Amino acid sequence: MTVQAPRRPPPHGRVSGFTIIEIMIGLAIGLLTLLAIYQLFATSEGRRRSTAAVSQAQTAGALALFAIERDIRSAGLGFAGLESAYLGCAVQAYKRSDRNPASYTFPLVPVEIIGGKELRVLTGSSANMFIGARYSASASGVFTMERSNAGFQAGDVVVGTSDSDASKCLLMEITAGAGSSITGPGGVAEDDPSVRHMSSAYTSFYTGASVTPERNGGSSVDMLDGGATSLGEGWLFSLGHQPTRNVWRVKDNQLMRYNFLDEADTKSVAVAEDVLQMVAEYGFDKDGSGKIDKDDEWTSSDAALVAPNLGRLMAVRVAILVRSSQYEREPVTAAAPRWANGSKSFDMGSEEDWKHFRYRVYESAIPLRNTIWGQQQ
Repeated sequence: MTVQAPRRPPPHGRVSGFTIIEIMIGLAIGLLTLLAIYQLFATSEGRRRSTAAVSQAQTAGALALFAIERDIRSAGLGFAGLESAYLGCAVQAYKRSDRNPASYTFPLVPVEIIGGKELRVLTGSSANMFIGARYSASASGVFTMERSNAGFQAGDVVVGTSDSDASKCLLMEITAGAGSSITGPGGVAEDDPSVRHMSSAYTSFYTGASVTPERNGGSSVDMLDGGATSLGEGWLFSLGHQPTRNVWRVKDNQLMRYNFLDEADTKSVAVAEDVLQMVAEYGFDKDGSGKIDKDDEWTSSDAALVAPNLGRLMAVRVAILVRSSQYEREPVTAAAPRWANGSKSFDMGSEEDWKHFRYRVYESAIPLRNTIWGQQQ
């Protein structure tokens, strides 16, 4: 039997492995490397989020201004040729369903600005750019036209004015117009030269279906009929079969819109996100130069939309302030954003948090081309 002697440990200088100091140094280097990687990642991610938030806000601002600008450029379509005496008349309107209250009023103007922060834009949808026609008599919902009922179709929404009282006008739904027929002498059908707004069902020119009028009701439905206080003469202006009076405003950082003619503000829909504020001003040609070239010709005052200014209204200036959704740890905006070619500042409030966001202003001076062209007729 062979007995092996126990092995001796190698000399101290030949022991393999790491000392505690080497391990600590390695850990320190690893931690520093991880920290550098984390810092690089955090910086890159922060920049990515800021860039994405700014890009999203810029897209929202561009879309918001485009939508408003397109609506304003169509303002006044259908009644642009209205005499200045009737501009601003109180339109008596009625909508049988989907609107509460059913009876309502609004001024007959292409654009109305409320408090400098809300826009109301009235435009028609008539495809023939109809500018209006005279009626010589009216009774029981039947208008006798001076010349022709061409341009008025069953289903159109029409604004009627009275020579007796320029302060009021009526919104109606046409139930018979161009192309309609009546029974003439001897029971022979012949063209009906009148324009009618009745409460009974009619056949729509646009759909061919039987329709019950939505707008021919309320206490003012017969206000244009001839009588003791009315001459039964005036103008009719067709707004087409789908007119709008869009209300634009900002709520909860969203640009909202609804059609005042058909629905209440509870039906508002969001058009764009990240919209912090919207401001607007009227542009009046006060000196008759045919252009707006002075600072005092711009105003957001509600009281400005009265005669004789109504006939001088040429443009609307709109500015949209958008804000990125990314909150920055350090202040990135030193001063309140400006608009009106840098002459005015947005009201950012008293809190300092607004300086930790990035902003962009979208602004445009939009001509009321329909009104300008109509007044030149």
